[in-house]
Amino acid sequence: MPRLISPPCATIASVEWLNGPNSRNSGSNTSVDGTEQTFDAYGDVVAVRIDFDPVRDRRARRERGMLLALQGGNALRLTYLDRDMPLPAEAGVDVPASTRWRDLPRLNWSNGLPWSNGKGWKTSAPVVEVAASSTFDTGIVSLANTFWGHSLGMGDHLGFFPFHFGIYTVTEVLDNGRYRVWPRLRKALTTSDYATLHPVVVVRPAGKQDATWRRARHPGLMTDAGITCVEVPDYYVRDYYEG
Repeated sequence: MPRLISPPCATIASVEWLNGPNSRNSGSNTSVDGTEQTFDAYGDVVAVRIDFDPVRDRRARRERGMLLALQGGNALRLTYLDRDMPLPAEAGVDVPASTRWRDLPRLNWSNGLPWSNGKGWKTSAPVVEVAASSTFDTGIVSLANTFWGHSLGMGDHLGFFPFHFGIYTVTEVLDNGRYRVWPRLRKALTTSDYATLHPVVVVRPAGKQDATWRRARHPGLMTDAGITCVEVPDYYVRDYYEG
């Protein structure tokens, strides 16, 4: 049985989105008078090209090990970090409007102590309660009016937890806190679930040759490491993967 693996400390250099809504099982027919009739189908999956920063030594070994494991049929459990996600003030954090996430102070444990390296926890975006249940395979979600729940817009990414794999993008604001998202929900939502700006998605290489790297003598780095990958929907993850 294929396994789910977690990435080592690999720094993503770029992400290229390869699939959008209905990019497969769609097309058009043209009549003799030139009129075009389009058709499309639901059920598409997210597909992206992920490139990693050049690395060497220990980080290079761990990264190439991950890429080799993916060539063996396994899948990667990936927390997607959106470099254009809402700023802290946009996400409902009480800070000046121009403050960025990296500028927020680190937080210690409840006993006031940091980690053994002397640093505390990084501050992450708050989570938001799901306001209404949504069935599997629907494209409509409703969020509570806390933090960023009623302030998302077109193009914002979000995910859900607990036990929910998938990255969703807002394509329409229907009402306060009510959004249309793509792709359609991989798993039903209940009011016990939460939304997050740090979605976790499971991906696998699109083909046997789509998890690659190159080791260059000059400048002495492992370069061109990356994956052309497709989403493994939540229901497939639970049926066919372990770990």
